[in-house]
Amino acid sequence: MVKKLIYSLMLILSVVACEEIYRPDLEEVDAFLVVEAILVSNQTYNNIYLYKTLGFNDDEKDYPSVTGALIYLVDENDNQIECLESAPGTYTLNHNLETGAAYHLIIEYDGEKYESGTQTVPESPVTDSVYAEYTTRIVTTGASSSTDKIEKENGIQIYADMNFNGGINHYRFYARKIIQYIDHYDTTIPPSPEPETNPIYRWNSYYPTGIFNIAGPAEYSTDKNIAKHSLEFFESNYNKYFPDTMLFGGWIYIIYQYGINEDTYEFYSDLNSQLDAEGKIFDPIYIQAEGNISCTSNDEKVVLGNFEISSFSESRFYLNYSKYRDSISALKNIPYFYNIPEDGYVKDIMPDFWETRSKRYPDE
Repeated sequence: MVKKLIYSLMLILSVVACEEIYRPDLEEVDAFLVVEAILVSNQTYNNIYLYKTLGFNDDEKDYPSVTGALIYLVDENDNQIECLESAPGTYTLNHNLETGAAYHLIIEYDGEKYESGTQTVPESPVTDSVYAEYTTRIVTTGASSSTDKIEKENGIQIYADMNFNGGINHYRFYARKIIQYIDHYDTTIPPSPEPETNPIYRWNSYYPTGIFNIAGPAEYSTDKNIAKHSLEFFESNYNKYFPDTMLFGGWIYIIYQYGINEDTYEFYSDLNSQLDAEGKIFDPIYIQAEGNISCTSNDEKVVLGNFEISSFSESRFYLNYSKYRDSISALKNIPYFYNIPEDGYVKDIMPDFWETRSKRYPDE
């Protein structure tokens, strides 16, 4: 809201006097320490990032890195594992996190000591079922200060079920969507005088935007199972991504699933409330997301960020459908994980990772 008021004031002044750039006289505040500490248990190396906030009028685009800090991961027996600075502001942890063990973080910087809350290492997350439905969703376009335009959009909605087995029950999802499409070119191969039409296999990657996709059991319910959680929406009109002179070859859908602690789930939920709010009458109530890191040597010191330990699993699916039919022709699990470049094309020969309904995999 403060930025919107300042922006409006700048517009008014620009009309009155365009010769000079107006810079509002805002009170200078100290830069705050920001801690980005998201550790994943399934990997040997994890990075923790320290940097400082920027003022409203700062010309810098990059947040200043914090160097020279000491960071320790502390286990339940008070054993300290040091995270060494591998690059300016980047501190690397070389340690395997044990499932079920509890850890917290200690940071020493500029004469102050910072400490996080405790995080327990979750078990590896499992998705019991992934399925799709053809549906229509309502989308709005336009800025928060304008009259929104409401539109209907047809497409495929992917859902997941996670049954509660007494362990992990909160999740965060991320994804990579790879669209496959086929172009063609004509070439002449001597001695034949006739041109030959050959394929060009093309693909591009897309990632989710917007709020964090998190899942947990329903509030005020004794049922701990998570059913029909929305994962990703695929537009029926795939020609938004490539010309209609080319052929649609389906999507490779990679699901990144993280098992998280309940307090981490609440932190992301608060962040989503902030990201969703645009100042409209029916927006969620504004909530200030508070991390689990504090300055134990000085209560007045402000530190931003959160310490999180999550577990990880990956699954892949092939999705195909026609924009001319209200149905899904293929949704199948991909058992073999190929290395897939972000985007590109290959002439004549189908890439090894290219998916089809009847694809056979190594060792089959």
